[in-house]
Amino acid sequence: MTLNTIVDVLSAKPASTANPEHLARASFLQWCLSLDSALDLRKEARAAAAKVEQSDVDTDALIAFQKLLVEASRPVSLSVRRRGRRRSNPLQ
Repeated sequence: MTLNTIVDVLSAKPASTANPEHLARASFLQWCLSLDSALDLRKEARAAAAKVEQSDVDTDALIAFQKLLVEASRPVSLSVRRRGRRRSNPLQ
């Protein structure tokens, strides 16, 4: 599914009681799976978030989708645990 199609679907106000967060997550997954594996996901997410931001419609689902894109564009920081030698506390 292309980004334009996803934005059109999420921009429409659903008549059902569908959860906007679930719609956004499902749309994000479809968007991710539609990308070529050779592309940089963070770059594509940054560009897609900018395109979604230009949209005039602000439905809850579209806002949630844009937040997911922004999160995907950020680098993942991995915490590194340093293992040092533990000092033993001598009994006094």
